[in-house]
Amino acid sequence: MAYVLGGVDEMTSRYCRLKYVGEEGHERRLWHYVYKEIMKYGWKFRDEDFPIRLAELALREATMSDLCRRCNGKGFISTGYKTMDCFSCLGSGVLRRTDKFRARFMGVSGTIWRRLWRERFRREVLGIFDVFEGELDRALRKRL
Repeated sequence: MAYVLGGVDEMTSRYCRLKYVGEEGHERRLWHYVYKEIMKYGWKFRDEDFPIRLAELALREATMSDLCRRCNGKGFISTGYKTMDCFSCLGSGVLRRTDKFRARFMGVSGTIWRRLWRERFRREVLGIFDVFEGELDRALRKRL
């Protein structure tokens, strides 16, 4: 992995080390980079903390595991007497990242999120991480 990361830029390397290796020391620098990229779009924010939370949401979604943390990906919870479907993931073992959760995290209504931010978040903000993944893919192909 170190050989591959030698062929990518600093932020891509930090992203890879945070997501795939779990080196949490890179989280703050990566979050700051994402925040600066969001600010480059020139979007208007009513709340000055909104872009900070938006960068945090994007970083969490891009680097965290999809496994449900409540049931550890099993899909059920043991009560000691019996097992029941996990109520967080509805028995699938996988977290669902819903617009309702994103709106709550950002402190806006679901309607505002869907109307103003859903497409921006998917296209522009999460697109930052797509660039990182693309660079990693190119570096892997080049080195193999």
